[in-house]
Amino acid sequence: MKRIGAPMAMAVLLAALAGVGAGCSEHKISDRDLVLIGPKEALEVMEGRPKLLGLGGGGKAAWVDPRSVSEFRAGHIPDAISLPFQNVTAEHRRLKAYDTLIVYGNDYHDPKSEGMSKRLLELGLKDVRTLRGGLRAWTEAGFEVEEGG
Repeated sequence: MKRIGAPMAMAVLLAALAGVGAGCSEHKISDRDLVLIGPKEALEVMEGRPKLLGLGGGGKAAWVDPRSVSEFRAGHIPDAISLPFQNVTAEHRRLKAYDTLIVYGNDYHDPKSEGMSKRLLELGLKDVRTLRGGLRAWTEAGFEVEEGG
């Protein structure tokens, strides 16, 4: 085994540490990155009202429905944008006009809404929130759902 001097050992160590750090700089989006919001809070954000704890207000906001077109037509939050999950990568640019996006699905822990929220964050959209309870919570809170579209 060949011995190397202290300066060379330090250079090798620094190079190794730089390699480790480079791999750690990329953040993987997870459930911990989701911002869950209730129906009343979501409506206030959509109406532009300032919120406690820095949860919104002031900017242009949009509802995003990641369900299929047929599910959307059967019932959705008024003025929602239908963007089926399988189309998000190709069509996400149309959401960049909004400061805040509120994604919703059918129910609590809806895989499409949670997956869509994570994907939008991965695609670089900044203020993405997920409606806790989806359409079920929305209607249980007494808010309107429209059909068609």
